[in-house]
Amino acid sequence: MIQVIRRHVFSKALLQKILLVAGLVLFSSCYKGSTLDVNQDSGTPFNPKEEIVVEKFLPTEGRKGTRVVVYGRNFGNDVSKVKVTIGGYPAKVINVKGESLLCICPSKAYEGDVKVSVVGDDEAELKSGVCEAKFDYQYNYVVTTFLGKLYENNTKWDVLAGPFDDCGAFDNIWRMMFDPNSNYDDLYWVGQRDAFRHVDFVNQYVDIKTTNIGQCADVNFTLNGDMVVVDDQGSDTNTGIYLFTRASGFTERLSLCNARGAKTCAVHPKNGKIYYTRYHHAMISSYDPATGTLTEEEVMMDTKGSNFHIVWHPTGDWAYIIYNGKHCIYRVDYNRETGKLAVPYIVCGQHSSPGWVDGMGTGARLSAPNQGIFVKNEAYAGEEDEYDFYFCDRDSHTVRVLTPEGRVTTYAGRGNSREWGYVDGELRSQALFNHPTSIAYDMKRKCFYIGDCDNHRVRKIAPEE
Repeated sequence: MIQVIRRHVFSKALLQKILLVAGLVLFSSCYKGSTLDVNQDSGTPFNPKEEIVVEKFLPTEGRKGTRVVVYGRNFGNDVSKVKVTIGGYPAKVINVKGESLLCICPSKAYEGDVKVSVVGDDEAELKSGVCEAKFDYQYNYVVTTFLGKLYENNTKWDVLAGPFDDCGAFDNIWRMMFDPNSNYDDLYWVGQRDAFRHVDFVNQYVDIKTTNIGQCADVNFTLNGDMVVVDDQGSDTNTGIYLFTRASGFTERLSLCNARGAKTCAVHPKNGKIYYTRYHHAMISSYDPATGTLTEEEVMMDTKGSNFHIVWHPTGDWAYIIYNGKHCIYRVDYNRETGKLAVPYIVCGQHSSPGWVDGMGTGARLSAPNQGIFVKNEAYAGEEDEYDFYFCDRDSHTVRVLTPEGRVTTYAGRGNSREWGYVDGELRSQALFNHPTSIAYDMKRKCFYIGDCDNHRVRKIAPEE
């Protein structure tokens, strides 16, 4: 499970921050004006006849760039001779004062051992000490490129079947879905006008699947493991929802129901019905594969000619309706007793008012939101709703998060319609996307995959490696 959104409560972490500030005050004598003078000697010089003792450090947890105060004895007062490692990686030492020092936590300090050494003029270690306690390193999540290569200044690419390092690039990574019966080893995505792709994690291979469907718009799975694929075709008398049987290796194709302009399909996690929307009809319809029953008007929306995407909450008690063309997200509740859907209502964004604003409910602004996924948050354990909702906000070039209380924050990307591109790096300060449209969460590998549509690549959001 992932925990990236934390409640703002008074906690151990907050107490540690207060203690850290107090610790930094100890270095006030080493400041000249407002600038830390790292060359100023102070404190007791290093005594080579005595051992170096590392007693404690504050804060006890942090990530790359965290300022850490280490306490002990016989550190000396020559910053050029003091070496600190955290988790085996060198930490930059800012100042040292005999019984305390200030350093910067390095990246990848996973093991957490805090070691202080003093070296001679030849850089050979004279003495060292290791703290009994370990620093609790908090991973930095970063954006990297998982799949896809372009050439000629990122203007040309090939659509290929091949291993991860030679599978070309991708057109219109419209929807992503893990096969729920494959232990997160098989990821499928549809490219709307283009190839239907399969990512095989076991063999590290990307296939191009043949479906004979002209406009693959969405993919999902029934409760018994068959694959549902939506064809965004233009006739009321042609098939819009297809079933590919698991028994055939997803090669046998069955027609389920006719639908013009179908855009999405979502299988209810409890009753097994397939809910879908149509571009030309402002409604959500359903098909029950167990009985063959088609219900045309489960619930009406307010605008024809718009894209909707349905995502069921894992409990099946409600679903989010991502209203792409109107820049908002609705919620529709499901009545278990009647089997009916209630009237949808907006939970975030404002109808027909695009933008990029983090905030609560209708105070937030979205810009063409696309696919989303529910991810359990360990911080919510025991509460009524334990899931955050991550979604691609296409035209703001970001990945956003919607909490159970209705607060929208920006998780990755710069958050401005003018700040787009192709850059890997830290989630908010460095990474850039270009119209991200699809998202999947890998429970096995604890990471996100993002269909970065106009970069023609699949990006990955994971702890730094």
